[in-house]
Amino acid sequence: MRYLFAKTETLTPQRPTNMASGISSKIVEIRNENIKRCMGDTIAHRQQYIDTVDGVIYYDDSKAENVNATWFTFENIVNPVVWIVGGSCHNNYSELIDTARKKVRTIISIGNEQESIEMTFRSVVKEIYSASSIEEAVSMASILASENDLVLFSPACKDSEMDYNERGDRFVEEVKKL
Repeated sequence: MRYLFAKTETLTPQRPTNMASGISSKIVEIRNENIKRCMGDTIAHRQQYIDTVDGVIYYDDSKAENVNATWFTFENIVNPVVWIVGGSCHNNYSELIDTARKKVRTIISIGNEQESIEMTFRSVVKEIYSASSIEEAVSMASILASENDLVLFSPACKDSEMDYNERGDRFVEEVKKL
């Protein structure tokens, strides 16, 4: 598997305690297998690799229900991104403009934030589409994404109709159908 992120093999959240444990463990020469076991596996729906289909990489980050969590995810991404974003909250997405300019090739918005998302990012992202559901968004992303692109479901917004687990499960289910 290629390195998708600047300094990590996976998109596992790099909590400060995990990073500090990893660094100090290396200093005292603890085996890599023990370090990995202690740090745990990827958290479901948080920067979770799902699959690679036709050279397109799919990640579920549905637990990122605010702008800061989504920003944190983008910090480690090096591949071009097709970003599935939105929900039913009223966020100020402007904090992600610079990140989108550098990393996002296409946006697919869902939920009732579609107009706000388009207005915020239209000057920095050329391709912005709206989808009526997660299922439609995944289908669109599979058509719009190119080889080595990363399709990222990171809503940056809560949804009043379902929690991040349900949204993430739907995303994963649709990716598995591809």
